[in-house]
Amino acid sequence: MKQKNFQLGFYQRIGHVLRRSIVVMLFLFSVCGITQEVAQQKVDSVLRSISTQTSEEKIKGYEFIGSLILKHRDYVDELFTYTLAKTDSDLAQMILYQNYSQFLSQKGLTDESLRLKLRGLEIAQSRNDEYHTLRYYISIAHTHLYQTNLDQALSYLNKAERIALKEEFKDLLWNVYYGKGQLQGLLGDIEGNSDYYLKMWDATEAYGNSPSNRFVLYILIEHFVQAEDAVHTAKFTEILARYYEEAHPNMPAGHMPIQSIFEKRASLENITSLKTAIAISDSLNSTNSLTYNTLALADTYLENNRPSLALPYLEGAIAKIERIKKPQLLAQLLIKMAETQFATGNYREAYDVKLQETAILDSLNSDRMQRNIAELEVKFDTEQKERKILAQNLVIEKETRQKRMITIGLIALGVILLLSIFFFRKRLQYQKTITAQNESIQQQHITELKQKNKLLAMSSMIEGQEAERLRIAKDLHDSLGGLLSTVKAHFTTIQNEIEQLEQLNVTERTNDLIDEACLEVRRISHNMMPHALSISGLPGALEDLTDQLKLQGYEASLEISKLPENLENSKKVMIYRIVQEVISNIRKHAEANSILIQVLRHNEQLHIIIEDDGVGFEYDTAVAKGGLGLKSIHSRVDYLDGTINWDSQPGNGTQVTINIPIS
Repeated sequence: MKQKNFQLGFYQRIGHVLRRSIVVMLFLFSVCGITQEVAQQKVDSVLRSISTQTSEEKIKGYEFIGSLILKHRDYVDELFTYTLAKTDSDLAQMILYQNYSQFLSQKGLTDESLRLKLRGLEIAQSRNDEYHTLRYYISIAHTHLYQTNLDQALSYLNKAERIALKEEFKDLLWNVYYGKGQLQGLLGDIEGNSDYYLKMWDATEAYGNSPSNRFVLYILIEHFVQAEDAVHTAKFTEILARYYEEAHPNMPAGHMPIQSIFEKRASLENITSLKTAIAISDSLNSTNSLTYNTLALADTYLENNRPSLALPYLEGAIAKIERIKKPQLLAQLLIKMAETQFATGNYREAYDVKLQETAILDSLNSDRMQRNIAELEVKFDTEQKERKILAQNLVIEKETRQKRMITIGLIALGVILLLSIFFFRKRLQYQKTITAQNESIQQQHITELKQKNKLLAMSSMIEGQEAERLRIAKDLHDSLGGLLSTVKAHFTTIQNEIEQLEQLNVTERTNDLIDEACLEVRRISHNMMPHALSISGLPGALEDLTDQLKLQGYEASLEISKLPENLENSKKVMIYRIVQEVISNIRKHAEANSILIQVLRHNEQLHIIIEDDGVGFEYDTAVAKGGLGLKSIHSRVDYLDGTINWDSQPGNGTQVTINIPIS
C-alpha cells in the first residue's frame, strides 16, 4: 500500500512538473513571438540567406525585410536602425530607405522622410538603377506636393516621366500622371487636373481588374463627381462597380465603396447637378451611376422634408433597374422608396414596396447562400478525399502501433526525465539568481554606507575648515592686528620725537609698510570670515564682495531676489565660499571685464548664476588637469546636496549655474 502511495505521489509530482513546464514553454513562446529580439532574429536569418545571392535576389530579400519591419509598428525605428547597422551596403540602403521614408511620412515627419528619399535617390543614380531612380523621383515629388513645394514637385515629376515613358517602366507611368494631376489641382487648373487624370486611366486601362487599377478608378470617380462631369463619372462608375462585383461576388447590397462618394453629394446646392447626372446616366445606361445619384437626390429631399419630390426619380430608376435585372441595385432603390413613401404618409405603398424589397433581399441572400453552399461542397469533397487518405494511413499505422507504443513510451520517459532535469536546473539557477541578487543588495548597502561615511567625513572636514578659518581670522584681527596697531602707535610717538629720522625718509617708508601690513591682515581676515557676513548676513557679504570687484576694476553687478531669511549659518557660509571660489577662478583665469552675480529663489530651490565675458575654457580639459578650484567648488556643492552646471566655450565667456535645495 505504501509502495502504491509512493508511486502515486511520484507520478502526481511528475505530472505537476510537466504541466508547469508546458505552461512555462507556452508562455515563453507567446512572449517571444511579439518581442523585438525575435524580429531581429528574423532579419538576421534573411540577411544570412541572401548574403551569397545575386543582386536581384538580394533586392527581393531587402524588400521582404522592409515589409516585415513595417508590420512591427511598436519598434519600427529600432528595427530599421538595427538592420542598417547590420548591413551598410548601398543596395540595402537604397531599398530600405523607401520603406523607412514611407513610415516617417505616415508619422508626419516629412522633412526627415525627404532626407532619406534624397539619399536613396543618390544611391540609385550612382548604381545606374533606372527603376529605383524612377520610384524615388515619384516619391520625392509627392512629398514636395504634400509640402506645397510645387516647383520642386514639377521638376521631379518631369524627370520621372522621361523614364516612365520607356516601355519597361510604363507600369509606373500612372503614378506620374497622378502627381501631375494633383499639381494642377493645387494650382486651381481643374481642366488640366482632369486631363492628367484621364491620361492616368489611359496608362492603366490595359491592366484590367487589379488593386492599383481599382484605386485609379476610385480617384477618377471622386474627381469627376466634384468637377460635376456626369459623363466621365457615369463611365468610370460602371467600370469600377463591375470590377468590385468580380473581385467580391458575395458583397451585400449597399456596401459598394464608391457609393460613399455619391452620398457626400446629398445637399440642396447639388440638386441641379444631381438631376443632370441622373439624366446623363440614364442616357448612357450607366445603372450604378443612375442608382447612386438617385439615392443621393432622394436623401437630399428627405433631409429637407420634401420627400414627395424624390418619388418620380426613384420610380424612374426602379423601372430602369428592373428591366436590366440588377437585383442588388434594385434592393437599394426599394429600401429608399419605402422610406420615402413612409415619409410622405403613403403607408400602404410603403408596405407594398417593403414586401418587394424583402423578396429581392431574400433572393439575393438565397443566391449568396447557394454560392456559399457550392464553395462548402467543394471543401466538403476535398475533406472527404482527405478523410479517405487518412483512413488508409490509419490502417497502415495500426499494423505498427505496438512497436510504436513501446517507442513512444521510451520517448515519453526520456522527455519526462529531461523535463525534470530542466525543472530542477531552472530551480537551481533561480536560487543562484536570488543569492546573487541578495549579495548585490548587500554590496549596494555597503557602498551606500561608504558614501554616507565619506559625506560625513567631508562635512566634518569642511566644518573644521570653517572653524579654523574663523579662529585664524579672529587671531589675525585681535592679536596680530592689534599688535601692529600698537607698533604703529609707538612708532608714531617716536616719529614725533625724533625729527632727525624724518629727514632721512626712513620713518615714512616704515610707516607705509606698517599700513600695508595692517591692510593685508584685514584682507586675509576678511577673506577667511567676512565681517559683513556676521553683521548683515549673506546679502551684505555678497554686496561687499561685489564692491571689492568694482574697486579692482571689474564691471560687477549683483542681483538678489527672495533670499530666505531662515537660512542656516553654515549654509550661508558655504554659499558665500562657493561664490568666492568661483569669483577667484574668474580673477585668475578668465581675463574678464564684467561679472554678473544672481542669487534667486524659486520654489524650494536657491539658484546661483555667475556669468563673465572672459576667454572661457574647455570644462573636460580643466577637470582632467585636476585643479583644486573646481574640486573645492564641486565638493561644497555636493555637501549642500546641490547641482552645478558649467556652460563655457573658449572665447565665449562662462556661465555657472548652481541649484541648492533650501530645506
